[in-house]
Amino acid sequence: MARKAGTAKARVRYRYQYAVKFLCTANIPGTSQTTSSLLPGVYVTMVNIHNSASRRARIRKKLAITTPPEISKFITDQLAPDEAVKVDCEQVTHDYGIVFIHGVEGFVVIESTESLDVIAVYTAGHRGGEVESLAVERVHERILR
Repeated sequence: MARKAGTAKARVRYRYQYAVKFLCTANIPGTSQTTSSLLPGVYVTMVNIHNSASRRARIRKKLAITTPPEISKFITDQLAPDEAVKVDCEQVTHDYGIVFIHGVEGFVVIESTESLDVIAVYTAGHRGGEVESLAVERVHERILR
């Protein structure tokens, strides 16, 4: 049986994937926010996503963390040519509706129909202090088959 034109839902083919290390937490010795994974301090990540293609990019992103696993779901979006968005600690809380009391660590996984510019900006410093360390990293794309 043939389907009517326009009733079939077009399947989006995400061709590119980016996995960005994401860290928004603090290690404060003597509190419940103590960890052996990090030196004492405050750590923040911001991810910039830019569509340098000449056509609209459909993107989806998710937070890949160990707990709670139920928040590891894709959120879809679109980027016009030369449009950019950011993913930061506040955006992750907004997207998933969860306040990460002890911070969050994992990966932001981005999939796109177009090749993107994905840049991670990492900052660190002492609690209540100013930024002491800044690193910028270009995230390489993986081709999805």
